Amino acid sequence: MERRWGLAVAAAGMLLVLRVGRAQAQAVDTTKRGAVPDSSLLTPAVVDAGRKIFHGAGSCSGCHGDKLQGGTIAPALVGQKWRHIDGSFDAIVDRIDNGLAGTLMVPHPGGIGESQIFMVATYVYAVSHGKAKP
Repeated sequence: MERRWGLAVAAAGMLLVLRVGRAQAQAVDTTKRGAVPDSSLLTPAVVDAGRKIFHGAGSCSGCHGDKLQGGTIAPALVGQKWRHIDGSFDAIVDRIDNGLAGTLMVPHPGGIGESQIFMVATYVYAVSHGKAKP
């Protein structure tokens, strides 16, 4: 059990470092936006961690559904078309980080932290692009 927490903390730290690095890179070169997550994020461990947060602490599945199918409260997070964003990794991160005014989508749903946002975004991206199962 202690080893799992160690891995989770290490992954969270790594993700935070990657986010800071990405923010700095975007400030320099905005032509290379993150349409897809860094390949180091698309690991089974990070996707699984995001899945657990999506269905747990983030409470995302309460509105978006267990299979990201959406419903009356929130849109689907799978498929070719997205309701308010283009489905790119950066857009998913931004929506989880900042929410959407006038909707039930709040910033940091369930009070999740910065590294957890990246994990959830990686999970949503992976599922919506056929790289993981819900």
